[in-house]
Amino acid sequence: MAEVLQFERVTKVYQGRQIALADVSFRLPAGSTIGLLGANGSGKSTAIRVALGLVSPNAGRVEAFGQRMGPGSKALRQRIGFLSDDPAFPKDQSAIAYLDFVGRCFGLANRERQARLGTLLRAVGLMEDAGRKLGGFSTGMKTRLGIAASLMNDPELLVWDEPTAGLDPISRRQTLELLEQFRGRKTVLLSSHILGDIDRVCDRLLVLNKGMLLFDGSRLELEGLLPKRLLELRLSGALDSFRTAVREQLQRPDYSQDPNRLRIELKADEAMGAVVEALLKLARTTGVNVEGINSTGRQLEDAYLKLITEDEFSGFLRATKN
Repeated sequence: MAEVLQFERVTKVYQGRQIALADVSFRLPAGSTIGLLGANGSGKSTAIRVALGLVSPNAGRVEAFGQRMGPGSKALRQRIGFLSDDPAFPKDQSAIAYLDFVGRCFGLANRERQARLGTLLRAVGLMEDAGRKLGGFSTGMKTRLGIAASLMNDPELLVWDEPTAGLDPISRRQTLELLEQFRGRKTVLLSSHILGDIDRVCDRLLVLNKGMLLFDGSRLELEGLLPKRLLELRLSGALDSFRTAVREQLQRPDYSQDPNRLRIELKADEAMGAVVEALLKLARTTGVNVEGINSTGRQLEDAYLKLITEDEFSGFLRATKN
């Protein structure tokens, strides 16, 4: 299968101080939908800028459609549809006028522009607001217009950054359904903080943290990093002291982002009773109240948090394969 986008050992350093990407390699096969995951500062935005040729890497190579991508690659960018996580539009223009302008930029003939902008405005639910000034659009409406604009040139590759941010439930569902329709027809690089969206539409996941690619594989492969069981405690009291004790005395990272919960993994051959007893003992000595205990199975969020937490906890034990 042909590669639509390819990163080969890409490194990007800003002003000689900040390493935004460190030796990152991955490939996007034609027709695939790839989810890009990572916290703020992980390197996702830089990866997108490099993929679009808006900035050049300090080392490594980026190819789109089999050709080297860079700031001068206008012809390659015309085959790509991009949605920013914070799209900006001219306040005095209408949605119709803006999409017509985008079509002109891509050199579309008048008949084709008119046909596409009508179809796209209907697809993103903006037909009734097509004549309104964009300055009065809500965040969700701007996102939907950005989606329409990214599709105006009928691109082969879509790079969407947080496409469901700010959308109401109906618009979010419609956007995800649109992405599902693209499966096998267009190649999509989808950056999102919403794991449920990534899980629903993506074939493969890329996880970045502090500029390094920690994972490249399927959801099942990511969940395979977890044991079959996780132990979760609901807590109240001196939680910082308790977490420190769990980390230092029991040598267990906490995979929960909820400040009132602790989530640790149970090994395959480990007796739950002994682990619970050790946790309750630490809770008593640190003045923490344990309000509930339950065991859960594998979940995508747990696997993602485990990957990021272990990277922070152990000092980048996982790194990009050379």
